[in-house]
Amino acid sequence: MSETLAERAAAFIANTKNRNHSPAVVELAKRCLVDWMGVAIGASGEPVSRTVALSALAWGAQGEARILLGDRTTPALAALANATMGHALDFDDTRGHAPSHLSSPTWSAALAVAQHRDMDGVTALSAFIAGYEISAVIGDVLAGGKDIGTYGFGNLMQGAGFHPTSVLGRLSAAAAAAVLMGCSQEQAVNALATAATMGGGLTASFGTMAKPLHSGKAAMDGVQAAELAARGFIAAPEVFEAPGGFASAFVQTAATKFDDVTFSPGESLSDNSFKPYACGKLIHGHIDAARDLRDEWAERPVKQIRCRVAEISTRLVGRPLPTTHLEGKFSVAFCVALALTDHAVLPGDFSAKRLADPKVNGLMNKVELTPDPAVGRYGAILEIELETGEVLRATVERSRGNPENPLSWDDLKTKFDGMVKPILGDDTDGLFDALRSIEEPGGLSRIQALIQPRA
Repeated sequence: MSETLAERAAAFIANTKNRNHSPAVVELAKRCLVDWMGVAIGASGEPVSRTVALSALAWGAQGEARILLGDRTTPALAALANATMGHALDFDDTRGHAPSHLSSPTWSAALAVAQHRDMDGVTALSAFIAGYEISAVIGDVLAGGKDIGTYGFGNLMQGAGFHPTSVLGRLSAAAAAAVLMGCSQEQAVNALATAATMGGGLTASFGTMAKPLHSGKAAMDGVQAAELAARGFIAAPEVFEAPGGFASAFVQTAATKFDDVTFSPGESLSDNSFKPYACGKLIHGHIDAARDLRDEWAERPVKQIRCRVAEISTRLVGRPLPTTHLEGKFSVAFCVALALTDHAVLPGDFSAKRLADPKVNGLMNKVELTPDPAVGRYGAILEIELETGEVLRATVERSRGNPENPLSWDDLKTKFDGMVKPILGDDTDGLFDALRSIEEPGGLSRIQALIQPRA
């Protein structure tokens, strides 16, 4: 029998300890760390974050892994709480080809296990890089490659009702945890196969507390899958290829061929993107377009606002009149109205106050979405038809924050400060610097000291 995908991935995982990463790859991994922890701390007071953290601590489990700004517990439960926080604002980074938020479950799992085992930042970085690569490559391969125009796997998976973060995040968390636990190649096969069979997470949950829980459960289950494998748990090594397995169940197409799959340390990180807006990434191009037209529009009377969108946007972010702030994160109409009324579309804009704003509502009610195959997943065509008959038009090929239109370190620092300063105050700069130097001696300890509970 030929080598299975799980076996090939496990060989990559088992060889992590022998791998030296380039400075460029390390820098990309640290961008993911800074962005994830910033939005997670910023979300620490959200109802979903508090609820999940309290539930995790109620188990009374003992361990050295810390819930951000909270108490210590076992790695699996800390990963559950921290990854939920990381996705609570829908402001965490995103991989475009198989659309998923991988940093939150992967870094949450890696840090929790590293803390519990008193490991250093270099090891945690290597584990994150390996975990991210495993999930990114599997997602891309099932998509049939990296065709920017199709994003096949993500579209097919979401079309079937599954949230890719929840499915792929379990694999990345399991891989990272397996690295840190020193799993053998055989154990890594079982960790991945166990994580694969735990997959789930439904797109019908978008706009509720259950969506960020998808990230939390992915991190938790990934850690548990590695723990089980390290103790001798056996799963199906052919789970990715088999009928009724990962590919056929989640994508619901004919069996996928994995013969040419290869993993290259850190290569997939170059395709990661970071969010400038705290809402579903499918909306970002429309926000950019609205911001481009804001001055030209100059608040003149509007007859209609036409948004040409990728077809999948009509199903995932097409809520015409959201009634809660969480639903607003999945409404092109609401976010376009926010952008046109000079709001930054940051976490504070998703509130009852904004939902009730007459100016926002007046514009939101004029938005019409039309699927257009010419519009890419992260692009937009926006037209504002004025009462005078004049039509204003803006086209966005790739929204801000994507690799082709990236955020700089200064942009990420501004985002981090906005999330963290209201909570950590003067310690914000120290945490940012510690995260950016996690690979230096004592780096992880410095981070630990700054994420303890506030007095």
